[in-house]
Amino acid sequence: MDAGGASARPTLAYVYEPSSFAILALVEAASGLCDLVWVADTSRPEVAELSKLLRRVGTLVDLSGLTIDEATAAVAAHRPDGILALADDALRFTAELASRLELPFHSPQTALRLTDKFAQRAALAAAGLVAPKSWVIAGDDPRADLDALLAEVRFPAVVKPRRGEASRDTLPVGSVDELERVVELVLADGDVRDLVVEEYIADAEGAVAGAGFAGYVSVESFVSDGTVSHLAVNGRTPPAYPFRETGFFIPSALEASQERDVLEVAAAAARAVGVATGCLHTEIKLTPHGPVVIEVNGRIGGGVPELLAAAAGERFLTIAMRLALGEAIELDGPVHCERVAYLLYEQAPQELRVVTSIEGVDEVRAMRGVDEVVLRRGPGEKVDWREGNHGHVLSVFGTVDDHDELREVIGRVGSTLRIAGE
Repeated sequence: MDAGGASARPTLAYVYEPSSFAILALVEAASGLCDLVWVADTSRPEVAELSKLLRRVGTLVDLSGLTIDEATAAVAAHRPDGILALADDALRFTAELASRLELPFHSPQTALRLTDKFAQRAALAAAGLVAPKSWVIAGDDPRADLDALLAEVRFPAVVKPRRGEASRDTLPVGSVDELERVVELVLADGDVRDLVVEEYIADAEGAVAGAGFAGYVSVESFVSDGTVSHLAVNGRTPPAYPFRETGFFIPSALEASQERDVLEVAAAAARAVGVATGCLHTEIKLTPHGPVVIEVNGRIGGGVPELLAAAAGERFLTIAMRLALGEAIELDGPVHCERVAYLLYEQAPQELRVVTSIEGVDEVRAMRGVDEVVLRRGPGEKVDWREGNHGHVLSVFGTVDDHDELREVIGRVGSTLRIAGE
């Protein structure tokens, strides 16, 4: 109680990553719920640029130069009631902090499984879920691991960083020679340490997730005291080569029986990796033998809060904060959606390195069903397909009445936008 007898607002320690959700979106989500203590490393230039704003809208604990013991003491001094991180890069550090502060979050072991693709595959397989075989290639000695796995791997396969997000440096391979070339390419710049080679998850025949849509979805869920609740199934548009996202939408166009199967697999995956509390973004592919997990992510998917708010009025960021503060929440979902909300990514052709012109943006902004167009890269700016989903040139957000209208919007946007470059 404060001096006036009123209950003090709880305090949430938020481990901030600039590549994740915007500061003001997080402030809005916390409004009326809690006070924010930002935990961030200002020695990183991208964080330093935003440090004034962080201090203006909360309290900043600067991690710069601190050991884990010192960071724990600095955060503990603010007596947080909960702790939260919504970026892959922050999950393992936050799990260690949470363990030391005795606050609810992913355990260190679960955080490892959520960020290490090889460890996650092992956990899924151990729980009896269908999981493609996978092998590790060490970045410091790739030849030894390549020689060892060549006797076992079957093609087609996929090469990806052992730790990474947004399909960055994720490539299909169809032969031994191609595998060796891709490994050399991805490891050449030194940014990636270890790689994972996985057997390719089989494609189902036909339009299994709705005509014109991709054959995979994501499930947007949260876990409270071990109970899994699903907010939505998120449909996808066909990816650009190699695995770059081109768009997603809520609700998906799955049939009821498909949705039930997908939700069962998502819940089983959450249990397999050991999630007791927190938010999940689980990508699942529809195959000839049923739904198969592509990846479980221990955070909210990018763009998902905006889609859920527009389609169903749900505030997913606020739910994440309530869970972090210890509130027990259960939901008999997926939630009812009044509209179909979508977010499209316009990816540059793979061969482009610099954008020289973008035509049709004003026409797209004026289209019925389009609410917002955000230009991420303008003329003269570099593009690189290796950045995966984060390499898109612009995004288009909006709502429509149904999936047929969504297909019309996708077609009009695709035929109107023209990206040129060199």
